[in-house]
Amino acid sequence: MLDLKLLTTFREVALRRSFSEAATVLGYTQPAVSQHVSRLESALGVRLLVRDARGVHATPAGELLLTRAAALLDAARRAEDDVREAAGAGRPCVRIGAFATLAGGLLPGATRDLRARRPELRLEVKVLEPDDAIDQLLTDRLDIATIIDSELQPMAVRPGVEHLHLCDDPLFVVMGNDHPMAGRASIGLEELAEEGWLMPDVGGTCADSNIILRACREAGFEPDVRLAFDDYPALQGMAAAGVGVALIPSLATANLRSDVAVIPLRGQPPARRIGAAVRVGETSPTVDHVIEALRAAGRALPTGRALTAVA
Repeated sequence: MLDLKLLTTFREVALRRSFSEAATVLGYTQPAVSQHVSRLESALGVRLLVRDARGVHATPAGELLLTRAAALLDAARRAEDDVREAAGAGRPCVRIGAFATLAGGLLPGATRDLRARRPELRLEVKVLEPDDAIDQLLTDRLDIATIIDSELQPMAVRPGVEHLHLCDDPLFVVMGNDHPMAGRASIGLEELAEEGWLMPDVGGTCADSNIILRACREAGFEPDVRLAFDDYPALQGMAAAGVGVALIPSLATANLRSDVAVIPLRGQPPARRIGAAVRVGETSPTVDHVIEALRAAGRALPTGRALTAVA
């Protein structure tokens, strides 16, 4: 009988091709990871992994086990959920890793939809950067990871993971209420060429800054960046103070300051692609329901109208 803990460790090493990286993700020491793999090999009586100058590689037997591992681990988790539900000890649960702006801007609408259609379903949410969320997805600590993508900086699809499109997240101009353009119904990006700019850190963890920089360059100018900081509420505050203007995604407009104007761009605005990552072969109806609720919330995002804060 396969030990599921050992199988989880083997799967992580085989996917990452590294004992040390697997140890970091799983929270074990490297010797413990090596011991888990050795115990699994002893139990099966076959060699699963080999090391060479290029790293760690699965043997043919290891490749076969890797193709079965996701289904085995998923079936075991579902059996636990079904037994608890049958005994009245718990409700169906979907574990989701959400990056900050999605947690504040998309997840509330999805949650309202789920509570109306599936009141017995429980969401367990962790606020995580996309890469960290996928790490936890691969180690079966999440059922869904949410990701940010763009044409300029596409997110690589890791082995064992499938990406699903949720929605496009258009960017809006943010400026102080006293800015001369604050009363406009829309603004052409080229009109902001002489403004000071506030934007996410170019060296940050998301694609937003690259999307903004490319949009500005396509509009014919290089932005004069006065502040680069990975915090949209802070960028709103600096825009309100007149330090500069910013482009922020619609998901980051869930909590607007009363002293800023948020105005759509004319034409086709730059946008982030928002997606969900699931394990290959995922067949859970509850996971499907959460994905559809997120897509429905994405369809309700603002696309071409000015936004105002509630005083």
